[in-house]
Amino acid sequence: MSDLYEKISFYKGLYKEIAVGFSEDKFSEKPIFIKHFTELENGDLDKNRRFFSGEALEKGLEEKEEKLSFLIKNQLWSNEKEKDIDQISKQISDTEMLIRNLIIKRQINEAKNKIKGLKKSLLNLENEKADLLGFCAEDYTGKKLNELIIHLSFYKDQDFKEKFFTQEEFDDLSPKELSNLVDILGNFYTRFDYENIKRICASSFFMSLFALCDNSAYSFFGKYTKDLTILQVNLFSQARYFKSLIESQAQSNPPSDVVLDPDKMVEWYESVESSARTGNSSGQSSGVGYTGATREELEKMAGGKAMTLNEIAAKKGNKLTTEDFIKMHGL
Repeated sequence: MSDLYEKISFYKGLYKEIAVGFSEDKFSEKPIFIKHFTELENGDLDKNRRFFSGEALEKGLEEKEEKLSFLIKNQLWSNEKEKDIDQISKQISDTEMLIRNLIIKRQINEAKNKIKGLKKSLLNLENEKADLLGFCAEDYTGKKLNELIIHLSFYKDQDFKEKFFTQEEFDDLSPKELSNLVDILGNFYTRFDYENIKRICASSFFMSLFALCDNSAYSFFGKYTKDLTILQVNLFSQARYFKSLIESQAQSNPPSDVVLDPDKMVEWYESVESSARTGNSSGQSSGVGYTGATREELEKMAGGKAMTLNEIAAKKGNKLTTEDFIKMHGL
C-alpha cells in the first residue's frame, strides 16, 4: 500500500470526523466519544472562565501582573527580560508573516529554522519566569477550565446523550486516569491542527465535494451557521480560500502530479498566494524571475508553464534584447 494512499485515507478519516461532529477513542478498553464544540458552546466556556477567575481571587491567589511587579521590585526578575520576551515574540510573528511571502523552498526552510531557534529561546525565558511566579490566579483559572473542558468533551455515545463521567466519577479520577484523558484530548487537537485542516482541503476527494456546494455551508454540512462546530467552520473557511486561489489561476492549473498529493497541493496554493502578493506589489508581467528557485518550484508557481532563460532565448531566435530582460522581471 503506497504512502500516498495512506495519506489520503488519513485525511478522509479526519474529514469524516469533522463532518459528523465527533471523534472516537478508547478509555479503559471502552469506546469514548469526543464532542466537537460549536462557537456557542465555546462562549459558555468563557463565562465559566470569568467565574473561576473570581473564585481564584477569593481564595487569595495573586494575579501574575501583581506578582511580576513584586519580582521586578525585588530584583528577582527584570524589565529587560520582559523586553526580551516581547522582542522575541515579535521576531517570531514577523518571520511567520515573512514565510507567507516567500516562494523558494530554501528560503522558507531557513525562516522556519530561525523560528525554531527563537521559540526555544522564548520557551527558556518563559519557563524561568514561570518558576519565579509560581501558582497564580490565572493558573488556577486555567486548571479549572481545562478540567471542565475534559469533563464536557467525553461521552458514552455519539449523540451526546450521556456524559462519559458523572461529576462525582470525574472528581474521583486518579491522576493517572486524568492524565490519560488529557493525552486523548491532546492527540485529538494535534490531529485537527491547522496543517491537517489545510491538507484535507487540498485533497482532490474533498475539493470535488466542495465544488458542488456553491459556497454554501448549509448545503455542505446541512446545518445553519450557528450550529456548525468550530472545526467545521475552520474547514469550510479554508476550503473557500483555496477555491478562490484556484479560480484566480484559471489560466494556469496545478500540474497533474501535484493535484493527487495534498502536501504538494498545499505547496502549490502557498506559492500561488506568494506570487499573487509579489504580482500585486510589483505589477503584472509576462514573466518574473526568482533567484535560487528550482525548476520544480517555478513550475508550481506558473502552473506547469515555467520556462528557463535558454528556452525563452530559443523562442526569440537566441537573441534577447534589454527590453526582453526588463519585461521578464516585471519592470
